Amino acid sequence: MQYFDIILLALLAGFVLYRLGRVLGRRPDDSGSSMFRRPGRDDNVVSLPGRVPRPGPPARAVTKRTEPSDDEALAAAGVAEIRMQDPAFDVQEFVTGAKSAYESVVTAFAKGDRDTLKRLLTRDVLENFSRAISEREQRGETLETTIVGVRSADVTDARMAGRIAEVTVKFVSDIINVVRKAKTDPEAFEGAPPVKEVTDIWTFVRDVRSGDPNWALAETHSPT
Repeated sequence: MQYFDIILLALLAGFVLYRLGRVLGRRPDDSGSSMFRRPGRDDNVVSLPGRVPRPGPPARAVTKRTEPSDDEALAAAGVAEIRMQDPAFDVQEFVTGAKSAYESVVTAFAKGDRDTLKRLLTRDVLENFSRAISEREQRGETLETTIVGVRSADVTDARMAGRIAEVTVKFVSDIINVVRKAKTDPEAFEGAPPVKEVTDIWTFVRDVRSGDPNWALAETHSPT
């Protein structure tokens, strides 16, 4: 019986190590220094004016999963890493704040409200948004955006980069997005704007050693 127990424990330990290797041992293709995947830095662009919403996936039967997917496990591992540096971090509170920030940023961008964007964006993203607003103003166009509702907001990635916590959220929302031309254009106000499903993937950052509890938007892109 003693030898049987030893063999059983050895098999159990081997299985645990195998699962940990699958979850924690994956590294991004472009770098061998990080154990958690993150969006590419080339995606740090303003995608709001030119989003091309994709049709939703066909309906299918819902199946009950007995264990989380690898992506969910990676996100959970990243959240745990952040909580080691910032024990006060709460995922549900973060998601609630991220949804509010999402609606504020989308609305402020449409209105050209640079002051609001300045409080919510990192410097690089603010420059990109401001440039897009200026180009729109030079063309004599206005952007009218109405967020009908945010269907979902899910954390898809999380990690620590030194003292900077990074959390990526996938937003799926219903939006009415209309670009109006100059008022002198006779066709400027024709047609009823449709409601479209829009998917955005945003990454928020925060210095966990800073006394400022606020997160800032550092990257935005939409799935291709």
